[in-house]
Order: sequence, then C-alpha cells, then structure tokens
Amino acid sequence: MSDTVTVRALATLAPFAPPGGVASIGPGETVGELADRLGIEPEALGSVLVNEAPAGLDAVLAPGSVVSFVPPITGG
Repeated sequence: MSDTVTVRALATLAPFAPPGGVASIGPGETVGELADRLGIEPEALGSVLVNEAPAGLDAVLAPGSVVSFVPPITGG
C-alpha cells in the first residue's frame, strides 16, 4: 500500500486533480514533484497550501497531508 495525499486543485487548475482527489506519493516527494506529475506548470500556480499553511514547491510531503494548488488571482 502506498502513501497518499489529498489534492485540491482549485478553479482553472481543477482539470489537473487526480481521480478521487487522492494522489500517491513516494518517500521524500516534494510539492513541486507532485505538481509536475499532475501536469501543473509552476507558472500556473499562484500559491500552494499544505494542510492550510503556505508552502513552497520544495516542501516535502507527508502521508495524509492536504495539498491545495491555487492559481494566480487577479481582480479589479
């Protein structure tokens, strides 16, 4: 059995969410590596949250974490 994280890909990133919103992760896998596997380009990200806290692409994921990929937000 592999370790998993819950993935929330919001707004325009929704098509990149894994089936069922759950992704397997390997030992030492980072947020950036997960984003790459899901096909999310770094420039498509406005921010990333891990367990509701801001995280960088180099953050190492732990099993059971919740990863939220948020696109850039603009407005007027």
